[in-house]
Amino acid sequence: MTFDIKKIREDFPVLSEWTYLDNAFVGLMPSQVREGYSEWADEWYNYSLLPGETILGKWMRKARSVREQVASLIGVDSEEIAYTMCTGSGQNIVLNSFDWEKGDNIVFPEWEHNPPVSYDTEKHGVESRVLYQKGGRFDLSSLEKLVDDKTKLVSVTDVSYVNGFNMNLKGVTEIAHEHGAKVLVDSTQTVGALKVDYHNIDVDYVSFAPYKFMMGPPGLAFLYVSNDNLESINPDRVGWKNAIWNRDRRSKDASKLEYGTIHFQGVYAMEKALNYIEKVGMDTIDYRVKKLSGYLYDKLSELGIEIFTPERGTSPVVSYMEDNAFEIAKKLMTQKIKVTGRREHRNHIRASVHFYNTEDDIERLISTIN
Repeated sequence: MTFDIKKIREDFPVLSEWTYLDNAFVGLMPSQVREGYSEWADEWYNYSLLPGETILGKWMRKARSVREQVASLIGVDSEEIAYTMCTGSGQNIVLNSFDWEKGDNIVFPEWEHNPPVSYDTEKHGVESRVLYQKGGRFDLSSLEKLVDDKTKLVSVTDVSYVNGFNMNLKGVTEIAHEHGAKVLVDSTQTVGALKVDYHNIDVDYVSFAPYKFMMGPPGLAFLYVSNDNLESINPDRVGWKNAIWNRDRRSKDASKLEYGTIHFQGVYAMEKALNYIEKVGMDTIDYRVKKLSGYLYDKLSELGIEIFTPERGTSPVVSYMEDNAFEIAKKLMTQKIKVTGRREHRNHIRASVHFYNTEDDIERLISTIN
């Protein structure tokens, strides 16, 4: 499609009032996604069914179609995708699938949003090995020193929610697999903003939620389990969808990890969001996100601002230091400018762009910096 930023911004009514640069917190909803919620409600309210059709059957067919769209977006097979309710839900399914033993270890960066330490791992005496940042980066050389033949899982975030550092997943996977360890990735800050191909990277598991850069609903998320790991991963709970009692056939794909009724209204909204992403195109989205974050990085550099983000134009997130970041972010909201201000991880402002942002949005933020 021809990229018409003016027309696209009309799909996001919030942008007529707000300079919205907080997509890493919660993304904006285009009008088409709102229509998805209404479509689901109207179908149920009006009971719009064909002869012999059930409302649950209709919802499940929609879910299968959306599963295929999600798989296509991240470069995997639909059989490798399971529905979950949040990023942490998918991560827990993976954590709970291991037979943990004393002497095992888990490796993860210090800034993980969901550190992979559970009551189960602690009960079994599993060692937690933390990869500490250096200059806002997580170096593979440091990771190599932590991973050994007793490492069962390396859990990392694709794009850091703190400063936007973009992890070298291919390098992480090579190190982990050399020692027989699995790799679990949190990609909530990546999918929908950057073009990805998880088959090519060869990671084992990826968990992500769509309410940020995918413009989808909260309460719905996805877990990718590579084909090589589908047989070994077992559901950590059971329900009507994956019950095995008195059943001759057991599901062998990732849907076996789904145990009950999912957020079907969210599925309808998700379809509209995915259609929108497909219409714009991930190549275009990836290009604009990197271009805009690079533009913000350059503008901050020109002002001599200390930038927390270690690399220019590699992710949607640009963080920079401010002594009173939390208070500044609150004040910016009175000017209809939305960013995140944090006291944690040193005082910093986190701005996060998406394809519907413009250089004018960035200039407006820059104009507020003293």
